[in-house]
Amino acid sequence: MRTLLFDDTGEVWDAKSRSLAEALQASLCGDELAKYVVRNLGYIAATVSAGSIRLRLRPGVVSPTALSALLYWLHDQPLERVLISFLDGDWSHELVQSCDAAVRALLARVKFNADDRKGDFLKRPRPLHDLPRTSPLRAILEVWADAEGKYDRERLHPVIQKAVNGRFVLVESSPTSPALRIKDVGGMGNVANYWLSRSIGLRVEDQPDYAYGNWVATPYRQVLSTGEPSLDDVDAVITWPQQPRIGYRYRRLVLPFEGNGDSTLLLGVTLVDPNIDLRIKAN
Repeated sequence: MRTLLFDDTGEVWDAKSRSLAEALQASLCGDELAKYVVRNLGYIAATVSAGSIRLRLRPGVVSPTALSALLYWLHDQPLERVLISFLDGDWSHELVQSCDAAVRALLARVKFNADDRKGDFLKRPRPLHDLPRTSPLRAILEVWADAEGKYDRERLHPVIQKAVNGRFVLVESSPTSPALRIKDVGGMGNVANYWLSRSIGLRVEDQPDYAYGNWVATPYRQVLSTGEPSLDDVDAVITWPQQPRIGYRYRRLVLPFEGNGDSTLLLGVTLVDPNIDLRIKAN
């Protein structure tokens, strides 16, 4: 059996390695160190054994970044069952038999305080008629209008590539599920593309920065509800695992399309704009 530890930066450590003990200047090692960092530092321990995984975490102190890194790691694992042990006063245990069930169980028990990231995510809605005729987003909006709700990839994606360097997220909603699942992504830059490409099939909320994912799901749900496009200026500070906090400023256009069967496709395209600064007005 091998135990891995996910720390508060998204780094993954072998519990038996001396490297983590040295980094923390700790006298403990192995399982004793694993118990300590799970209980006190918000780490998550994952013990792997022949298709079975046991997770140990303390919901009250667990790091959002550790959880995000764990979720992505889980989706790469061949597994038959997951035993999740939660430390909340006493230990409690939940046995599930799929990755999706494990993700649901984890997110049901781990609640992050939105106030911890207050001010990190700012947006300013803009009316569509504010979009200048010269804006690259205008060309994408016109293709949407001409398509009459049909998602024509062959026509649409060359325009996205030319207009915004291929920066898009495609989300799918099914009437049989409340989840908004990421169907495709592109053009987001090295760090974002690395994580978002691994998000395909996951919910919009299940991004490496869970707080950002939860926040960014709102405009997609709004467009799903109204059936009308939305346009926002965004000024966000995002924390990717193993990366420093970084600011992103962009204009986002979200468009609804008909999907297969009764599903709906929601296309989010973003135009990077460093001149957007919503923090001046927020302070």
